Amino acid sequence: MKFLVLSTTNPYYNLAVEEYLFNTASDCVFMLWQNDKTVVIGKNQNAHAEVDRAVLDKYGVYLARRITGGGAVYHDLGNVNYSFINPNSKTDGIDFEYFTKPIIKALKTLGVNVKLSGRNDLETESGLKISGSAQHRVGNRVLHHGTLLFSSDLDFMSKVLTPDRDKLKSKAVKSVKKRVINVCELSSINSVSDFINAIKNQIITEFNAEVISPPKSQDIDRLYARNSSYEWIFPEKPMVSSYQKTVAKRYDFGKVELTLNLENEMIKSLKITGDFFGEKDVAVLERTLENTLIEDIKNIDISAFILGMTSREFIDLIKS
Repeated sequence: MKFLVLSTTNPYYNLAVEEYLFNTASDCVFMLWQNDKTVVIGKNQNAHAEVDRAVLDKYGVYLARRITGGGAVYHDLGNVNYSFINPNSKTDGIDFEYFTKPIIKALKTLGVNVKLSGRNDLETESGLKISGSAQHRVGNRVLHHGTLLFSSDLDFMSKVLTPDRDKLKSKAVKSVKKRVINVCELSSINSVSDFINAIKNQIITEFNAEVISPPKSQDIDRLYARNSSYEWIFPEKPMVSSYQKTVAKRYDFGKVELTLNLENEMIKSLKITGDFFGEKDVAVLERTLENTLIEDIKNIDISAFILGMTSREFIDLIKS
């Protein structure tokens, strides 16, 4: 395994390095990195619906989109991000348990006991969240990454993250702040740099990892340009039709929202957004369902695109 710590705090660059390594690494890579104040949305989320740009602009907060699914998260310099890149994974599908084990073990050495809870969170025994994670898979190549709240500004996080009420209701809490806790409150580690070093030492020891320097490539430059572009962050285009319908529902596996142009029982076009996970790109599903009768969806494996969702549930959502 290779081990890398990035010293930059620009989210567009850090996400570019991560994606470059995901595309090119021949060995497993474990990476630690931090972003300055940033809201990072999942690949399937509608940026216009997820954030208030005026608030982000007011406080100088970056907005970035990642290549993994899931919901919006907040990064600052009190948060440490980790990435686990496996170019030849033997796991099947989306597997959070396998990739969070090293993090759970590392945290335990610091006296912080957490467990994988729900879809993709690491929580204390009292149910408070210190980490959320997401995955992207192409063939056997897997990118698993997550947040580790060490000393983040939880009050500010509540200002810029406003998850829908159904999500908070499912967690039996009234706000983001009441749902999370910082590692510094649970451990004797005093600084984020000491925390990074503790994680680094544990991973290097456990995996006999080799420390490497950040890669340099024109491909990283191109990914940086894409990550920082308006078209990447706001790809949504208005749908024009004589009839438009928007339906949404939160399931155990995440929120799914559909904006459809329908003619009788036929889907003319649609846009799928939400904080769900999936192995295949929903853009492929969107194209597949153009000019398709609603009932014909029963012959399509929806779960490959929206993990946990059946074709019947997808049809029922359209008809709701």
